[in-house]
Amino acid sequence: MERIVLGFDGTRASASALEWVAERASRETAAVGVVNVVSPFARDRAETLDELGEAEAFLRERAPGTSIALHRLEGDVVSALGDFAQASDLLVVGINLGHPIRATAAGATPLRLSAQSRVPVTMIPAGWVSRADAVTVGVAPDESSAAALAFAAREARITDVPLRLVHAWLMPTPSFSGSTVLVRTPESVVAEHREVIDRALSRVMERYATMSVTTELVRDSRSASLLRFAGRSSMLVIGTHHRGVFEGSLLGSVAQEVLWHAECPVTVVPSEARVSRFEEEV
Repeated sequence: MERIVLGFDGTRASASALEWVAERASRETAAVGVVNVVSPFARDRAETLDELGEAEAFLRERAPGTSIALHRLEGDVVSALGDFAQASDLLVVGINLGHPIRATAAGATPLRLSAQSRVPVTMIPAGWVSRADAVTVGVAPDESSAAALAFAAREARITDVPLRLVHAWLMPTPSFSGSTVLVRTPESVVAEHREVIDRALSRVMERYATMSVTTELVRDSRSASLLRFAGRSSMLVIGTHHRGVFEGSLLGSVAQEVLWHAECPVTVVPSEARVSRFEEEV
């Protein structure tokens, strides 16, 4: 049974997240905790209870038999949700697409959650519409995307859609050895990166031999290569090193660049997440 925590505050974005969770819970057994976080100084708490009640009624109608628990927490949204979701399999929140600076001014809750959570965080764009497109996952040259790859493969399996592996590459800057400039050929660089995506493909096929999997080796930045397929994906899956929001903004975090522009759900999977959790038989 998948344990899902849904952050819900009655906004349009959280309503889309609720709809996404309902569709998921109708497809496979799940226990859903609907969480509303309020400020300890909030005056009107009856409205919060009404929102939680409406969310529960929606889930019971769309996913009968789902185990549902309602929770009202106090404090900072990111800390409260993150702490509450530690024992879950998935944390789901809504997001309003747009410019990250404006979103940061409004609190940037989804970004902060994805940067700090120790479990996968799925962010559902406001106005989300279900579609049976491929699950797309970014494949890194190191092990930072191993958990993301396992999550994406399982996601494609349970939603019965193809899996798309995307690995981005750019020509390295020429290096110097004494007075000699060392320049690698495009062919050698492509071959090296082809090995990266081929290893990822082999890992998936060992687990899911009959799955429909395509590979894309793209000469572009990691974020641009993923966004290229966002319009043809039911979900984008990204691994993270957990650099944090501020450091990520300086270093060009892929998740941060993708998050505000992808019109499909985006799941950020921390590299330290247990791969075995996503490799259970489905």
